Amino acid sequence: MKRMTWLFIISIMMAGCLNNNQGQQPGAQTQQAQNQQQNQNQQQNQNQLQNQNQLQNQAQPQGNLNNRIQIANQAAEKITQINGVTQANVLVTQRNAYVAAAVNTNQGQLTQELEDQISKQVRAADPNIQNVYVSTNPEFVDSVNRYVTDVGQGRPAAGFFEEFNEMVQRVFPNAR
Repeated sequence: MKRMTWLFIISIMMAGCLNNNQGQQPGAQTQQAQNQQQNQNQQQNQNQLQNQNQLQNQAQPQGNLNNRIQIANQAAEKITQINGVTQANVLVTQRNAYVAAAVNTNQGQLTQELEDQISKQVRAADPNIQNVYVSTNPEFVDSVNRYVTDVGQGRPAAGFFEEFNEMVQRVFPNAR
């Protein structure tokens, strides 16, 4: 009889433990559900940030704000062969070319005919160029010349990107 009593007590205790373990499973499931919800919220926040960044990038004028500038020596050589152009440097960003030219016609003024000839030579050197912006502005010419010289001598051109973008916005305000 004592054995039966002990077996009965042990059975009750085990049943209670099983019920406690089963009671913990919903808690574990609740924790798991909370973790999943938190992960979903984080993913949604990341997606929203990515969408905002894409919208901000689309809102910026793509043609002028660049952080990669290439020197187009071949285009510059073709431009200097044009009658009236004494010196030229060409910087390319994406599909835009920015020409800094020194001319000796009409007191240094750039005529539409000369600008068209320059644009034609730039596109002949690089058919991927969509927009050609030409300036004889002395400040722009000096800045571009300094950049080309520094790069040619292996000097770092730190800070030039910001200066270049600001100058492009000033010299070519309608450029897009």
